[in-house]
Amino acid sequence: MSNTVNQESKQFYLTIDGQEVTVTEEVYRAYKRPIWAEHKRNDRQKLCQVSDGKGGLKRCTEDCSICSRTKEGSFLSLDGLEEAGYNVEDRAQDVAEIVAEKMLLEELFKVLEELDPNSQRICGLLMEGHSKREIARIMSIPQSSFEYQFKKLMASLKSRLESFI
Repeated sequence: MSNTVNQESKQFYLTIDGQEVTVTEEVYRAYKRPIWAEHKRNDRQKLCQVSDGKGGLKRCTEDCSICSRTKEGSFLSLDGLEEAGYNVEDRAQDVAEIVAEKMLLEELFKVLEELDPNSQRICGLLMEGHSKREIARIMSIPQSSFEYQFKKLMASLKSRLESFI
């Protein structure tokens, strides 16, 4: 659908199904507003972001045709991402390694679900970042009893997961 505006008489037209329909300015703007907004969003995505010198980012105002920065349609570089403030680790990971890790995690979750409630609570508190001493205090058991339970739990998890690996 294309739209035309006759500037001389201030009449607004929308082309619908190949026919021009005269509409009021209010209808014309209401119809065009989402289209204009989408065009503006697309144009904004093409612009680079550069440091504002205060730790933040602002839109680049340079000419994109001669810009050396990353913009839509150009290749991304690790250097460009690091300059933009992203922490990029230079490590390649094998697909087989990723699959093995995913399978190991699935097995771990399965094993955790099969644990008794007390052991599940210990694992949950560990995952929340609590120390062994804090967990013993939270569970209201002596440190030595907790250490025994913890060693038993870790040995059980290790034997179950070693058989998987």
